[in-house]
Amino acid sequence: MENWRLPGGNRHANTKGSRVPTVEVERRLVKSPLELWDRLVSEVRLSRWLGEVRVSAAEPPHRLEWDVQGAKGVIELESSGWGTRVRVLAEMDQAPAWERLQARYVLERSLHELLDELGSSSLKSG
Repeated sequence: MENWRLPGGNRHANTKGSRVPTVEVERRLVKSPLELWDRLVSEVRLSRWLGEVRVSAAEPPHRLEWDVQGAKGVIELESSGWGTRVRVLAEMDQAPAWERLQARYVLERSLHELLDELGSSSLKSG
């Protein structure tokens, strides 16, 4: 079992049955942590995928904590062989079940798009 530290110092155990809905996305990209960090650290760039976002903490070039309406999360970059392992963990705020489900779907899709674009060789500057 692997633990990720969420914004605010909380630990999240990667297990089923968590009461707070979470979104976890992981991918290995053939780019260096520094190259990816430069593309992630800007709130303007993150806003392309997450909407109005606030970077709440940063540990260059390995960890970025962020907040958006309805969720908070962390992006972790770790050197791995010929590239970087990118892990994203987001925790949804409490809301009625249907709203949480819709918000989770939108957030998960946005995070996959973020990783798709980070992995592409033609990332648009923003």
